[in-house]
Amino acid sequence: MTIETILPIPDIYSAKRILCIQPHYDDNDIAAAGILKQLNDRGAEIFYLTVTDDLMGVVDESLSSEDAAQTLKLDQQAAGEVMGVKGQYWLGYPDAGEYDYFDVRRDLLKYLRLVKPDFVFTADPWLTYEGHRDHIQTGLAATEAVMFAGLTKIASSDAEVDAAYEGHDVKGMVYYYTREPSYIADITKTWAVKVSAVRCYQAQFNPADMDRLVMALEMKSRQVAEGSDFEYGEPLKVLHPSALHCGI
Repeated sequence: MTIETILPIPDIYSAKRILCIQPHYDDNDIAAAGILKQLNDRGAEIFYLTVTDDLMGVVDESLSSEDAAQTLKLDQQAAGEVMGVKGQYWLGYPDAGEYDYFDVRRDLLKYLRLVKPDFVFTADPWLTYEGHRDHIQTGLAATEAVMFAGLTKIASSDAEVDAAYEGHDVKGMVYYYTREPSYIADITKTWAVKVSAVRCYQAQFNPADMDRLVMALEMKSRQVAEGSDFEYGEPLKVLHPSALHCGI
C-alpha cells in the first residue's frame, strides 16, 4: 500500500511565477513543455535554470567548447521563444562531470531567493533506475533549496542576494520524469507547441535521432493519457513543500 501525504496537492494552475530547474538544456521541454506552455498562456512567468554546461552531448565534434556553448545557447533561445520563457539562467557545471553537490545547492538557493517562484519544476531525483547523476543531484539539490530557501542562516552563493531576501512562499514542488505521478496534465492543446520547442534542440540530436525522440515522446504521452478523455498527457508528481521532509 502506498501512503500519500495528508497535505492537499497544490493547484499548479494557480502558478504565477515558476522556476524550472533542469540538469540539461532540454529537460524542461522534453518532460514538461506541454503543461508549462499552458501555464504561460494563463499568465504565469516562466524561468529556466540549467545546471550543467551540456557540452558532452553536442554531436558536432568539430566545434570548440566556446562554439558548442554558443550553439547550445542559441537552441535554448529558440525554444524559449516558442515557450514564452521570461528568463534563463546557467550554472555551467560540467556535464556528466565532477562537481560538488553543496555548490549546486548554494547556487539554487541564490536563484530561488532572487526569482521568488511560487512553484518549482525539476527532475524527480527518486525516479526508479535513474542512472544519470546530473539528474539525481539536480532534483535533490532543488528539493533541498526549496526546503531551505526561507532559512537565511543557510547561505546561498551570493551574500548580497541573501541580505536582500525578505522571504516568499513556494506553494508547490513539481517533479517531472516521474513514475509516481499525482497528476496527469492534459497537454493535447499544447502538444504541437511542445514538439516545436523540443525540435529547437538541434545541437545534441541529428535529424534522425530527433525524429526518434519525438516519436518516443508521442508514444509515451499517449500511453500516459490512456483511460482518460484526452489524447496526450504529461505525468507530474506535485507536492506541497511541507511534504518534502518526514513524509507528512
